[in-house]
Amino acid sequence: MNIRDLDEGDDVISSDGHKVGKLSRVVVNEKSLKLTHLVIDPGLLHDGESLWKGGWGTPHERVVPIGVLERRDTGEIRITMSGDEFAHLSVKYDEIHWKRMTDDQPGKLDKSDIAPFLSSLPGGYGPYVAFDVMAKAPDEVDIKDGSSVWRLKPHEKVGEVDHVIFDEDTAKVTALVIERGVVFHQNVILPVRFIVEVVEGLQGVVRVNMSDEDLDALAAYIPPSN
Repeated sequence: MNIRDLDEGDDVISSDGHKVGKLSRVVVNEKSLKLTHLVIDPGLLHDGESLWKGGWGTPHERVVPIGVLERRDTGEIRITMSGDEFAHLSVKYDEIHWKRMTDDQPGKLDKSDIAPFLSSLPGGYGPYVAFDVMAKAPDEVDIKDGSSVWRLKPHEKVGEVDHVIFDEDTAKVTALVIERGVVFHQNVILPVRFIVEVVEGLQGVVRVNMSDEDLDALAAYIPPSN
């Protein structure tokens, strides 16, 4: 078993030595918790030029399959793609599309015409609504830094996700490192056997089923030396 950490904010380095961004989050299969993709934030600007067309305020994270992960060094994630390959073969993780608002009775003035009219006023976005298309399968979910960890009974928050620990040989998540404490923080290792589900959302929630004894027995996290 070859255990490695995946820490949000780690630099992602291409095979030809270019920094292509920072790790934003990981994507896992909802049931097996097997890693499927890495989500990388390249930043809006690179060498003074916009990396991805679309402008400010639009999603620009890129997603690559876990198979391109070569190795993880302290503070760095190495991938097998070159800088050019990353730029041309990675895809947008969250793409915004626009859809025209519905008109219940085309050609007639009715209630469904009010929203398009108001949104078309100066400063509005026009008679359209925005919706996201995510580059992941329906049975895949995000695990990201800062996601809340809640246990079922009693229903209480027990910490927040700091990062993921996984087995390189199987690509399966073996544990989460979670931060506990309000005043004095401590990072502990939460084995995946306690995880009931990972819930999608603005920040995400990890639900666990564990007793007080289980919680107290969680081992302190010691960062790897290399």
